[in-house]
Amino acid sequence: MSFISHCYRQLSLLLAVMLPINCMAAEVTPGVSIKAKGDVSLVKIKEQIPGLRPWWQGGTGQLAEAGNGLQFGPQLLALGLEATDHLFATVNAQWHNKPSSEFGITEAWVSYRPLPFSGYRFSTRAGWFYPAMSLENTDTAWSSPYSSSFSAINSWLGEELRARGVELNLSRPGRFFQSEHSYQFVAGVFQGNDPLGSILSWRGFAIHPYQSNIGERVRFSNYPSIRSGDLAAQPDWVQPTRELDHRFGYYAGVHWLYRQDTELRLYHYDNNGDPLVLRHGQYAWDTRFQSLALQHQLHDQLRLVGQYLSGSTEMGPKAVVVDYQSWFLLFNLQLDNMQWTLRYDHFIQQDKDQFPGDDNNGNGHGWTLAWQYPLSSTFAVSLELNQLHSSQASRAQWQDWPVAQTFSQLQLLLNWRYD
Repeated sequence: MSFISHCYRQLSLLLAVMLPINCMAAEVTPGVSIKAKGDVSLVKIKEQIPGLRPWWQGGTGQLAEAGNGLQFGPQLLALGLEATDHLFATVNAQWHNKPSSEFGITEAWVSYRPLPFSGYRFSTRAGWFYPAMSLENTDTAWSSPYSSSFSAINSWLGEELRARGVELNLSRPGRFFQSEHSYQFVAGVFQGNDPLGSILSWRGFAIHPYQSNIGERVRFSNYPSIRSGDLAAQPDWVQPTRELDHRFGYYAGVHWLYRQDTELRLYHYDNNGDPLVLRHGQYAWDTRFQSLALQHQLHDQLRLVGQYLSGSTEMGPKAVVVDYQSWFLLFNLQLDNMQWTLRYDHFIQQDKDQFPGDDNNGNGHGWTLAWQYPLSSTFAVSLELNQLHSSQASRAQWQDWPVAQTFSQLQLLLNWRYD
C-alpha cells in the first residue's frame, strides 16, 4: 500500500472518531473563556543513522519527528478569566509527547488593564510568559496560524525562553490621536531563565512545533565534550526556567503599527546571567539578543511575516562563547477556502571560545511549505513539507557522524480547534 493510500485510510478512521467532538463543546461560564487546538498527523521522514535522530532522543537531528506513521502533535489549551473589568488571568497549557509524554503549563499570568487616560493605554502583567516579540506565533497558546512547525527563531524561543517576571506596557493608539501610526512601549524584569543558550550552543537551531513546559527538562545529545574538563559538570539536558544566580534579567521593546497593514516589533532581551554559577546540575548562561519582527499585508490575500534575531551567549570561565544569528521570511496566501504558506529559514552559530574539542560552529537553512483546507469550523486537513540542511561541527565528536546533513519530513495532518 502506498504512503498516500495509507494516509487516506488512517485519516478516515480519525475523522469518524473525532467528528463527534464538534457537538460536545459546553457553554462556558460568563467571564471564563476556553480555546484549544491540536493535531494528529501521518508522517514520512528521511531515514537517518542513529546519531542523526532528533535531539530529544539523544541525537543531533534538528527536525522533531523520529519515525514514520501516526504521530500526535502538541494539544494546546488556553484558559482566560475576567475577574473584574480591569483584572484578567491567563493560563496556557499543553499535552505533548516530545521530549516526554506529559501535561504541563507553558504560560500563566495575571494582567491589569485600567481605563485609558488622555488616549493612552496602560497595562501590566506578572507571571510566566513570552514577551510579545513574535509576529509568527500569534495563535492559541503561542502557536502559529500559518503552519504546524515554527520558524527556527521561534522554535528556539519555545524551547528555552520563558520570563517569570513583571511587564509594563504603554500604548498610544493612532485612532484616538487621528493618526495612522500606533505605538506601544514594553519593559520587563524577570528571573528564572538562567540556562538560556544551552540547547542553541550545542545542538544549534531546530524547526518544530514544541514548547517546553514550565519546569520541564529538555534533553539533547550527550556530547563527549560535556563529559570532561571544564564542561564535566554539564549534563545532557537543560531545565530552561531554572533560577540559579538570583540576578534579574530585563527586556525592552517597541511596537509600531501603520494603519492595519504594517507592523514592526523591536526587542532587546538580556537574562543577565552569571556564567560562573553552577547549581542544581545547571550552569547559568549570560545570554542576550536583539529581535526585529515584521508583518506587512502585501495584498488582501497575501501577507509577509519576517523576523531577524542576533545575539551572544557565554557559560563558565569562557568555556562556551557563541554568537548566533537567524532570520526567516514567510509568505501566507489565502485563496478561496485554502491557505498556503511558504517559509525560508537561515541560521548560523559562531564559536568564539578557545576550548578545544567543543566546536560549536554551525549553520543551516530550511524550507517549509504548508497547505490547509477547512473541513468545518472545528476541523481542517493540512499537508506540510519541511526540509532542513545543516552543518554542525559538534557532530564530528563521534566517528562517522556527518557534520553536514539534510533532514526532511512530510506530514498529512488533521487539525482541530475550539474557539
